[in-house]
Amino acid sequence: MLTPIDEIANQNHLQLIKAAVAFLPPPSQRSLSLLIKLLELRNLSAFFQKQGSLHACNVASSASLPEMLAEMRNYCDGSELELIDQLGQVCSLMELYSVMMQPPEDESS
Repeated sequence: MLTPIDEIANQNHLQLIKAAVAFLPPPSQRSLSLLIKLLELRNLSAFFQKQGSLHACNVASSASLPEMLAEMRNYCDGSELELIDQLGQVCSLMELYSVMMQPPEDESS
């Protein structure tokens, strides 16, 4: 699964070329891998010159930390998932604490 930044960097079918690298002789693997990285950098540079920024689908310009953690979760393995889940729980507790600490609204109005 590619992240949005990987999709931008890997335009021009670079994923196909990456899949072929392991089948080449070692000196060619190194050269082709470096070329692939250079092409990825070129693609990213061109994107940011044109677009200016990267936005997640259906996310406002200032996404919340829980939204970001939920997206990051898609790219984690076991121990990373535990860490992301713990951070999510901490965020939830902080939000609950913040709500509890707000002064009660004046109901006489």
